[in-house]
Amino acid sequence: MASKQGRAHLTIAEKYEILMLRGGSESRQAISDRFGISRSTLYRIYAESKQIKKQFEANKGFSQVAKRLVDRIDMDIDRIVFHWYLRCKERNVQVTEADIKAKALEINRELSGFASFRAGTSWLLDFKERYSITDVDIRKDVPNETEIASFEAFTVDFNKTLQEDGIALKNVYNVVYTTIMWKAVPESTCILDHAKSTGNLKICEEYVTAIFCANATGCHKLPVVLIGSEPDIDILVNYKTKAFSTLYKSSTNACMNRTIFKEWYKEHFLESVKRRQSENGCREKSLLLLDNNMSLHDLDDLNHMDEFVTVKAPPVNVSPRRQPMNCGIITCFRREYRKEFLFAITPLSANITKRDVIEHHRNLRMWDCCRIVHDAWSRIDDTILINSWDSILWPENVRTVEQAEKWDAYIRKAIKLLHKLPGCKQCHEIEVFDWFHIEEKHDIIKKICTEEVLREFKNNTLGPANIGISDEAGPSHA
Repeated sequence: MASKQGRAHLTIAEKYEILMLRGGSESRQAISDRFGISRSTLYRIYAESKQIKKQFEANKGFSQVAKRLVDRIDMDIDRIVFHWYLRCKERNVQVTEADIKAKALEINRELSGFASFRAGTSWLLDFKERYSITDVDIRKDVPNETEIASFEAFTVDFNKTLQEDGIALKNVYNVVYTTIMWKAVPESTCILDHAKSTGNLKICEEYVTAIFCANATGCHKLPVVLIGSEPDIDILVNYKTKAFSTLYKSSTNACMNRTIFKEWYKEHFLESVKRRQSENGCREKSLLLLDNNMSLHDLDDLNHMDEFVTVKAPPVNVSPRRQPMNCGIITCFRREYRKEFLFAITPLSANITKRDVIEHHRNLRMWDCCRIVHDAWSRIDDTILINSWDSILWPENVRTVEQAEKWDAYIRKAIKLLHKLPGCKQCHEIEVFDWFHIEEKHDIIKKICTEEVLREFKNNTLGPANIGISDEAGPSHA
């Protein structure tokens, strides 16, 4: 250990390196010992962090030590962002080029990096090349006019296929998978207040992936398949009931993958279509519209499984929001789900307390989630299912006024139910509206991925930067 008395004056680069070690796995005493400085000197360096960073950046090309620090910080940012991208990918979260740039800037701030770091186009191109990330893996920031033109061309091709192959609308289906934060609650509830006070917000952030599929006439809705992280064996005992039709699959981090999707297509979709058509006495040509996540789907493989079924997907530069399921159906489902969820967390006893409400919420299990999903899905009426296909099958869009009226009705109903619960009487319209949109508004899954990666980085347990990309699904398209 260097002598604290005889230690030479620290360079700006060394002071900057000390600041970079702050908050890491090394203790303050270890840092003091490594650089041969007293604890008071260490605190003085912390206090002068802004001036030191500014001076270091102004002179960062002047020494090999400075260059080494710059390179190390750049590598750390890239490695953390790459692991964040992989975890989002595993959890079916949509990631765009803009998301990656924004995350790099956020990580740079978290590491107390350089103010001059911009995460621009040249950085993004180098990042994608370094980790072999293609335009299929992440969505490019496509100009709006280009996206519209691509969608219009796809619509023409889609309708031409229906006409030439003689496919009736009752045999045209769309499937999407999306994340549901199944235990989320609005702000200003005793449940969320308790979770915050105990540092247990995870209980309100639990999520599953749900697979939704229905036809264009609304007469055939397939059972929802939920993908959770709990092992099948732990909950199958509860599922031996005809009370609801929701199916459950287990997957790491509750995410979709090729195996689960292929199994769903073969064992659930094809069998369900065959069973429905057999009631009419013959097989008919059908079409299934997928999302454009080609890292998950092999169209050639799927199209060879059944000669009567055609599988199509839009071009990669078409927004996932164009999918019929994303044009009102998923939104309506989430409203219904959250209304049913409020019934589920309401204790039956007349004399209930805040503690009863909190405990009732805490004790909800995956079996309850499956039941609530079933009830909500069964309440999606045919009008919603039919209108969602307007943008692909017809140019007119007649949903706007009707949907606005339904939004108000759902919000009023939710507020009425909340105000009956002790500790939830302070909820207002805006909080319920945000709750209905919580998956989109809070980016909770991206936040969880960020926290995981940063925690592992600070604990020196984050994997190497060159790990391979798994076969887990790409970003969610719902």
